[in-house]
Amino acid sequence: MRFRPVILAASLIASPLALALPAQAAGPDKEHSLTVGGFTSVEAGGGWSEGTVTVKNDADAPYSGQHLVLYFGTEMLGTDQITAEYADGASGAWKPVKLVDQDLGAKPAGHQGVATDLTGAGIDVQPHASRTFKLRFKLVQSTHEGPYSNVTVEPFLAPALGADGQAKDFTVRGPGWGVKTTGLTTAVTGLPKDVPADGKPHAFQVSIKTANGFDWHLTTAAFFLWAGQKYGSMNGPAACDAQMDVQDPKDGSWHKVGMQAGGAEGELVDLTKWATGPVDDRVLNARVTLGKNFKTDTDASLGFGQFGGADQTLFWVTQPITATPVDGAPECLGQSTPAPAPTTAAPAAVPAAAVTTAVSAAKPAATTTDTAATTGGGAELADTGSDGAGLTAGIAGALLAVGGAAVVLTRRRKHGN
Repeated sequence: MRFRPVILAASLIASPLALALPAQAAGPDKEHSLTVGGFTSVEAGGGWSEGTVTVKNDADAPYSGQHLVLYFGTEMLGTDQITAEYADGASGAWKPVKLVDQDLGAKPAGHQGVATDLTGAGIDVQPHASRTFKLRFKLVQSTHEGPYSNVTVEPFLAPALGADGQAKDFTVRGPGWGVKTTGLTTAVTGLPKDVPADGKPHAFQVSIKTANGFDWHLTTAAFFLWAGQKYGSMNGPAACDAQMDVQDPKDGSWHKVGMQAGGAEGELVDLTKWATGPVDDRVLNARVTLGKNFKTDTDASLGFGQFGGADQTLFWVTQPITATPVDGAPECLGQSTPAPAPTTAAPAAVPAAAVTTAVSAAKPAATTTDTAATTGGGAELADTGSDGAGLTAGIAGALLAVGGAAVVLTRRRKHGN
């Protein structure tokens, strides 16, 4: 699959859910309003995230006949991944709600957000009064990927619903409330901030941990080596200047993968093939090689996961790096880097305590002891990359401002099979 770049103004970037929201009915309604509040975060596979939805009637007449419609929006969310309940007032009993899938044409169908008619009937609100409903939802295990984007709860008052259970137009639209998704921690360990530009591979590990034994079905990811605003390219560094490899745990061989922001066919990291461990504690062995001419600016970084551009996702982590020049390093990696000697030895395991710390809070040591792979161990490099198994979604574009400069990138949306 080829990824198609689409240029959007930064101020216009919106969730794909916005494409499926109902249209404004004729004439603004200034006497009634909607608010959502109280939600903090929701942990995948964990407990309820609870908040409220309030309908306010500032008119002199009773308000009736309107459906209270809620959209739970994220890039990958279907009715098999979420359950929700509501209660009428502070003392009301919790009742389940019926959820319906959004379908924006991506594959698999649905999984672009869900909607519900909260009470299943028109609501009544007395003059100059308000009515508050409690709402709670949780993310449950499914066979689909994610979600690793935040969930937005957005309320509408609609005069009627279509046969599909969704509103086609609305009279009042309330502001959305973002609920932070948690339960996925990705970290880079074993790589110093100062990486020698010596033409030799330097090993590190990526860990992907989840709470509650939750399976996020993360089948692919990507590395992005950003040299900084002064030297960096969204296409990644030149082949002569840097190389990224991942290790096949079956035979210890190393495989070159891409380093660009958006990813491209054959350059994704196949986690089903190269990561090891249970679904809630995956580990990937990797190494980076920097050539003599690789230079970094102050904002240089190594990123891993699903690059989100201006709309970063939970499954994306970065570590600051600095290329340290080394005398005698090769001018071009592809021409003068000696082939590694065959071996099946894998990098030493990183202690569990080390991989639970998020990169944003980690402080790598000034130096690190290279493993056998760091000093050239591992089988001959196979320039195979990944076949992109598990990548089955459409594409959304984004415009990313990196260090003040606007650059075009491709954005992946994908779902596990």
